[in-house]
Amino acid sequence: MGTRGLGLSHAFISGADDATSPLWNPAGLANLRHGNLIYDFSQGAFSLAYPINHIGTFGINFLDLNTSDRFLVDHTSNPIGTFEYGYNQALLSFAKKFGPLQVGASTGYTRAPFSNSLWAPNYDFGALMALSPYVVVGMQFRDITGVSISHQNGTLLQKFVQQFVFGTTLSPHPVIRWHSCYNTYPPSFGTSIELVTGPLAANVGSLLSFDTEAPNQSWSLGLSFNKWGKQTYYTFLHDENLQYKHMFAIGFTFGGSHQIFEDSRSTTFGETSTSTSNRIFLEPRDYDVSINDSSAGTKIAQKHKISIELLLAIIYVESKFNPVAVSKTGAGGLMQIIPATAREMGLKVPNYANKLKPNLNGSVDERFDAKKNLEAGLTYFNKLLKKYKNNLTLALGAYNVGPGRVQVGAPLISRGKIYAEKVINRRNLYQKDATLSKTDLKRLEIILKK
Repeated sequence: MGTRGLGLSHAFISGADDATSPLWNPAGLANLRHGNLIYDFSQGAFSLAYPINHIGTFGINFLDLNTSDRFLVDHTSNPIGTFEYGYNQALLSFAKKFGPLQVGASTGYTRAPFSNSLWAPNYDFGALMALSPYVVVGMQFRDITGVSISHQNGTLLQKFVQQFVFGTTLSPHPVIRWHSCYNTYPPSFGTSIELVTGPLAANVGSLLSFDTEAPNQSWSLGLSFNKWGKQTYYTFLHDENLQYKHMFAIGFTFGGSHQIFEDSRSTTFGETSTSTSNRIFLEPRDYDVSINDSSAGTKIAQKHKISIELLLAIIYVESKFNPVAVSKTGAGGLMQIIPATAREMGLKVPNYANKLKPNLNGSVDERFDAKKNLEAGLTYFNKLLKKYKNNLTLALGAYNVGPGRVQVGAPLISRGKIYAEKVINRRNLYQKDATLSKTDLKRLEIILKK
């Protein structure tokens, strides 16, 4: 069922975000921003997924390709353990994201881990949703009722029923993730704690089965290393019903010269992936003003060497083009600048007794002078781009949550990832829809002329 998912004690339901996602929750494929291939040596599992812009992510999975032994050498001293017949599967999957909601489905053929099991079609449906920057919930419904195990004389030994699993992932801290899941049939509860720092991750988990016929408890330890588009997963699994203990898988990502898959463990999307998660660097067109216009907004974007689409996207996400917008944290203006940062960028901002009730006169609080707000905001944003080595995802995340909470080369916290994804998606929309970009550029021009 996938080395990484087993290492998380089956609690991959709400955190699925790589090519093996369909084995747990097909909706997790929607987290991928570029191709991902994983081969699980321990189970002979091959997983491949690739996203197509504006359409969704497609995936294929083949489980238990090995026929004799997990590491090709059929010997009792093999440290990986003797290969056994597993849940052979061949799946075709599709997933798509709709705002904070991800949905996915799989169809294919499955057989039980016995040589005389029949093959039968199965259908999987899954969903993931970020309830907040710190909480993600997921569910999967699997229908394999056609899979049965028969004796050689034709007697039916076992028949499967529909399965429903739901889970949650909590991220109380940027390096801590708590995964949990509950399976209605057979009844079981899995939970794991995952620690993530840079490309490294470690987890410890336990799965408790409440099956009245064979109740048992297993536990696991997992390690993974994700860097430069390469992934390595190792799990030590202690289960009294299984002979093997060690599980190992490798993977890599491909497609997209401006993205690096560093941290796929983030379940809050965006990404979560994201995946991270997925690091998006400035594209060449981000350095150019794509709209040939002599407007004030275009000139400001050109002065600060970013595309007008990126500027419009930041303004849209920050303030929806409201030059006197004030946030619940006291940020103000088109680019929602807090007083301390505004003063650092040279703007005049009074010391307020209540920062949520600022003076909206641009001559008194220069954050509400639209042109000065853009100049200061872009100056600050370019400082962040320089600090994070033109990593657009990290720079946007730091613009939202503050650079004190974003480290170079480390994964973003959930809120920052969600914000960065919103800006990047809006920028991409402007690049593809010239009418929309010209409309919002005109809105900005009207504001700047006031």
